[in-house]
Amino acid sequence: MAFDFSGKVVLVTGAASGIGLAVARHFLAAGATVVATDIDPDALLSVTVPPETASRWRTRRLDAADAADIEAGVDWLSREFGRLDVLVNNAGLARLESISDLTEAAIDLQFAVLLKGPMLASKAALPLLAEADGAIVNIASIAAIIQAGGHACYSACKAGLVKFTRDLAKEHARVRSNVILPGFIDTPILKAYGEGAALEAIKADLATHIPRGRLGRPEEIADAVLFLSSPFAAYISGAELVVDGGVTATPLETM
Repeated sequence: MAFDFSGKVVLVTGAASGIGLAVARHFLAAGATVVATDIDPDALLSVTVPPETASRWRTRRLDAADAADIEAGVDWLSREFGRLDVLVNNAGLARLESISDLTEAAIDLQFAVLLKGPMLASKAALPLLAEADGAIVNIASIAAIIQAGGHACYSACKAGLVKFTRDLAKEHARVRSNVILPGFIDTPILKAYGEGAALEAIKADLATHIPRGRLGRPEEIADAVLFLSSPFAAYISGAELVVDGGVTATPLETM
């Protein structure tokens, strides 16, 4: 299956590393003009792309939790390109803390980045996307559908994103809206669990709970994003695509 996004404009949030960077690079390789955004502009500037694609690679600092910043970013994109074909709401963060340790500030931050941000970005981008018969792909997590200690706020936000995606597909049918639920993917976000040898040990332990026997790669989530954004998925909207190596097919008592 070959993806061709020539002439298309794609906006990716949280694109400086991990899944977001893999998604941005995949779209670039498929011919799209990519607007890669992140709250860390220095990290974006450190990303290298093939010289022949440089004219289609644009970066912009964007706080995906700030309404004014989101609106300004979409306005700039509209003036610069006059169209938007795909929005990928990927920006995220992970915090490992029990419910009893949650502070109001921690709850507000996670809600702002993981749920409010995609809502605001989708709302801002809808007019442009509707003109292009475009697509929104939200990046949630299997935490939205399974229970795991230390992730209550994160899980609740991701579950909300799944529901928001379905409502969005219903209310604005001209824009196809789908959500991907990644499992354990080998990205920098895993540093929430530890660093160095301790992190490698955690990764090895996680792999024992994955039927496929390994953590996922960011590029494997990017493949799913491109599929859902492509004409191959023209009749798919409001869908939840789990990409987890079989984790959610495993009886919970074995996890």
